[in-house]
Amino acid sequence: MTKEATNTPGPRSSWAGKAVQLADIEQEMSILWKISADNMRTGQNSGVRTSVLNLVICAPDIESAERASKLLRTLASTHLARVAVIILDETIPAASVSAWITLRCFSMLSDLMRHCFEQITLTTTGAASRSIARILQPLIKPDLPTYLWWLGDPPADGTTSFKGLVEISNRVIVDSTSFFHPEQDIRALAALSQEMPDCAISDMNWGRVTSWRQLVAQFFDVLDYRPYLSGVTSIEIEHAAAPLAAPIRSELGDVSPNPSCALLLAGWLKKSLDWFISPQTASSARRDTATGTYHWELERASAASSAHLVGAPRAKTGKLGAPETVAIDIRPQVQSHMRPGSICLVRLTSSVEGKRATFTIDREGDPDHVLTSVEMTRETRPQRTVSLAAEHKESELLREELEILGHDYLFEDTLQEVAALLQ
Repeated sequence: MTKEATNTPGPRSSWAGKAVQLADIEQEMSILWKISADNMRTGQNSGVRTSVLNLVICAPDIESAERASKLLRTLASTHLARVAVIILDETIPAASVSAWITLRCFSMLSDLMRHCFEQITLTTTGAASRSIARILQPLIKPDLPTYLWWLGDPPADGTTSFKGLVEISNRVIVDSTSFFHPEQDIRALAALSQEMPDCAISDMNWGRVTSWRQLVAQFFDVLDYRPYLSGVTSIEIEHAAAPLAAPIRSELGDVSPNPSCALLLAGWLKKSLDWFISPQTASSARRDTATGTYHWELERASAASSAHLVGAPRAKTGKLGAPETVAIDIRPQVQSHMRPGSICLVRLTSSVEGKRATFTIDREGDPDHVLTSVEMTRETRPQRTVSLAAEHKESELLREELEILGHDYLFEDTLQEVAALLQ
């Protein structure tokens, strides 16, 4: 980009920092570091300039970018090396790039030490947006992993700007709770995972599902219940939806209805139980995208010895028989005081040698606790109240993602399972 194309009108908020020319970013950043060092009282404060990673935050608008920038205050413990906040605007034909820089400093160990990291904010329009990877690459710290945090829906058509950023990243982070088009976006991510296998893909919603996966697996830690794992015939999952007629994004970025959490849990269970889609069952799928309601009829091998939930012991079963039909149902549950997309209920129904068992995890409208119960033929076991950790904050989920560099193969396999269900 030419120098004349930079610093056209753009965001003028304090969070973005000082407006600079694109070619002068490194020089101006060095000046900020010098000013910061000069302002410290010698012997009482010391600046910490740690180079650990590059974090690229790609936002669709100024409001999303500012919200993400504020969230970085809680990530001081991850010692971010350089943050690049990018606002892409391809609606304006003329190509332009505007740049701002700031130094974000926070106290560590009281006021005796400060941790600082650099933030670069770029706003691009027209052809510059499509060339953002080429513009950004010289600004990335070399020899450090690069994380791309893509806010909002990933482009289904694999636009040049998105693919270019993916190619220069080691890990791509999304949050499917903010997807306006969950089905389309999940299929797009699954296709991207196969097209670019060297880039790890992760979803912060997968972290929200972790406690539910653990609760399901814990049922089958009990020796008496273990045989029922291979006999599961139906799965029911309910997700919270706001009492609204049309999809809308909340101040926290949530979209309702959004069954992404429920879909991820269903995909994990399908894979763990070794259920499969057959030509006979493929036509039975029913879904209502507008409400987040789904029904699938699948098949499993009779007495499937391969059924194994992550975290639960394997059940010993007999020989495999003819395939049996099983079902997965996902439906919304209107909840005005619960974050849209949160899982409200999980129920597994199993039948083994004529004996029936139902395993239920029910929130019953309580955002902080669930009731786990087991009902068996002629017997109902006592309910157990389990404290469900409050919904993970976005900053905590992002921090966990930034601590992982390689692939999360279980998530990526689950993503493919969900995409297969949505075909």
